[in-house]
Amino acid sequence: MGTVFYKGEAEYKPGTAFTGGGGRAVNGDEASAAIRALDATTGKMKWEFPLLSPGFTSLLSTAGGLVFGGSQEGNFFALDAESGKPLWDMQLGGNVLGIPISYAVDGKQYIAIAAGFTLFVFST
Repeated sequence: MGTVFYKGEAEYKPGTAFTGGGGRAVNGDEASAAIRALDATTGKMKWEFPLLSPGFTSLLSTAGGLVFGGSQEGNFFALDAESGKPLWDMQLGGNVLGIPISYAVDGKQYIAIAAGFTLFVFST
């Protein structure tokens, strides 16, 4: 959805969003969202994975060819990095706003993500 952003005077108030400005939605634009992979050499889109609503999470791509992401509806999912095909999806019961992370302990790989007020950790 198109938005016009502007810089403005803002007073910091603890516990509230502090953006130093604001935004105004462009009338008539329908909100949509998707994860898109672009070819770095040509700029052309390789694949697209549509989402139900615009989200505020980030993505994690791994050397193993996976892309992890989340949605406002509470889904946490893994996509094939080459094709964009969904490989795994789990409903976490809370809006996924966090950034997925990957780490290893004693040679075992983990993926962690926050959803709602809960931290979820996954491993094979």
